[in-house]
Amino acid sequence: MINQTLLADIFANTTKTSWQARCLTQLNNSGFANVGLVNGHGYSVPDLTSQTWGIDVDTCYAQCNSNIMPYQFDFQSFSSSMTNYFLPYLALTAQLPYETGDPWRNIMSFCLAVGSPALVAYSLTITILNRLWTKRQFDILREKAGSDTLESFPDFKATIRSAQYLLQEAQQVPLRASQERGWFSSLIVFQGNPNVKGNAVWWRKLEERLRSTRRGVTASLVAQVALAAIAYLFTVIASFMAQLGDPATALQISSGTLWLWLIPIVLGYISCGTQATDHSIEDDLSNAHETAYFAPEPPHNTPMRAEQQGLMVRPGLSPQLFPHNTQTQSFFNTPNALRLEIPPWMGASVGGDEELKGPIFNYARLFTWSQLAQTFQSAFTATLQNISEKKRCTDNGPSPPMLQNLGPHGLTADSRGTARYCGIGTNGIKAYAKWAGMRAEVYRRIIGASGAALFLQWGTTGASVLIAYTTPTVGLGCRSGSYLLYGGVATLAWLFLMIAMLFSHAAMLRYQSEHILDPFKQFQRDPSNNPNTNTTAPQQNVYERDLSHSALCGAAVLFRYLGKTLCVLNTALLIISSLMEFTGGYNNCWCEGNAFGMGSKGWVVLFKNSSDLAAAASLPWVGGLVMTIVVCVASYGFFWLGSSKT
Repeated sequence: MINQTLLADIFANTTKTSWQARCLTQLNNSGFANVGLVNGHGYSVPDLTSQTWGIDVDTCYAQCNSNIMPYQFDFQSFSSSMTNYFLPYLALTAQLPYETGDPWRNIMSFCLAVGSPALVAYSLTITILNRLWTKRQFDILREKAGSDTLESFPDFKATIRSAQYLLQEAQQVPLRASQERGWFSSLIVFQGNPNVKGNAVWWRKLEERLRSTRRGVTASLVAQVALAAIAYLFTVIASFMAQLGDPATALQISSGTLWLWLIPIVLGYISCGTQATDHSIEDDLSNAHETAYFAPEPPHNTPMRAEQQGLMVRPGLSPQLFPHNTQTQSFFNTPNALRLEIPPWMGASVGGDEELKGPIFNYARLFTWSQLAQTFQSAFTATLQNISEKKRCTDNGPSPPMLQNLGPHGLTADSRGTARYCGIGTNGIKAYAKWAGMRAEVYRRIIGASGAALFLQWGTTGASVLIAYTTPTVGLGCRSGSYLLYGGVATLAWLFLMIAMLFSHAAMLRYQSEHILDPFKQFQRDPSNNPNTNTTAPQQNVYERDLSHSALCGAAVLFRYLGKTLCVLNTALLIISSLMEFTGGYNNCWCEGNAFGMGSKGWVVLFKNSSDLAAAASLPWVGGLVMTIVVCVASYGFFWLGSSKT
């Protein structure tokens, strides 16, 4: 028996154009014949009373299915939801740091960030932790450089500061140090004296250029961040004041919450700082307006000036020097760059994302960047130690005592003596650190960045799942299921890309080992030898990958492509899920009844108004919102605090 008075009250408190109102009308027109009524726990009840919440999913299929109730698009609701919950965040993605130098890679950067917030949070955290490590280590070096024993080199302290700034800013590119013709050791050792500045001038000019090309805070950036944050806060406040308990509003908030990670990420990159363009670092290093001193070839020992070649933006291996003890004109010559090109695996790069420009790919550069930073630290440490022990820089290596008259250029020697003075020797510089030589600090950074990434990822995604799951009908449905799927795929994509990074490093270590054994070994076959002709000459000194090396290369490529594919699909899932919410795509029996998680036991809420729903679900809704805000504020607080200390 149907209580008509109660039914009239239900109709009066229901939005006439909503899916629930249309379903109620359909049931009323059928006289509630063969209707399975349920209470708030999904159990069957005989009559429509104040304890009745809705109908079972079988009744919904019979009375309110899409073939009986065709889909109706509500533009007013759609436009309001899009304006409040979607467009501000979509616009905010334009403020993510791209700087890849290629439109397609910029699109991939967008997909990597949106498809896996864990990945972009990990890259940002690694960047900040690297900056903190650099500051700690180089503060020690600057303190040592400021001691009385180094009074003959007043600019050494400023040079160390400039090198620190370069390391902190250059994380978004594959930067390599090279001893080609003794250049890197010359940049470290030749700091001049009180009369001649030496390379101290070059370092100072480099820091100035790096600061001038840094990405600034623009009005559009501030406006978009403020718009997204204010729109979300105002919408949430208005929703709880005017429509407390309205499930439609709560579900729209849960959908918008999925995007909230953008605010701390964008603000974090602003605090941390990036270079404005993909070629800023490269241009600043190769700026021809200021040449640098480099050590000459024997038997000369007077420094010469040229455009520096000791720090270059280029992926792959750092060229090794010819491993002979004889000092000849070709001693510091290096193999042709073509010999260092690593052959692809099935057409894909083995080096992976480490070779690509852009802050989003910083996750893949941790090992190579750490190796470069350690090279800088070791070179400065050895140089400062030799100076403090008053050792001269000679062609045969450090030799005491240091002369009071250091000459017109300060510490001077030929390329071999300069290399030995800063501890590099004649073996060149390695781009890839061996596993055994990796410092424990590197792994601690990985663990810390992973924790921060998962905290932000699941702090926002988890809140969305919580709100959607606890909204009656309580259970795993289309919304909560899609949000949970989004978070799971985002985490899995991040893990796959991390695994790909490890395999890429292992594969490149194999190439580096072969290159160290024979710097003139070629990794790619000479394309001039055409296998389709009879004049093909036998390839000499060409490295061929064995099965284990090919397996490493293949695993690196496969995991990387799998991770990126998941990010692209997950980006599409997030956008489609948001649009489905705002267009009413989830308004059907299968989704409203949580048939995904409950199957035939699912049921649909029809007979309760906002006040009733508020009593049942407002606590977890508020909890989800508070959880999101706390996570975002805490994440940005960490990003800001870490960046401010560098």
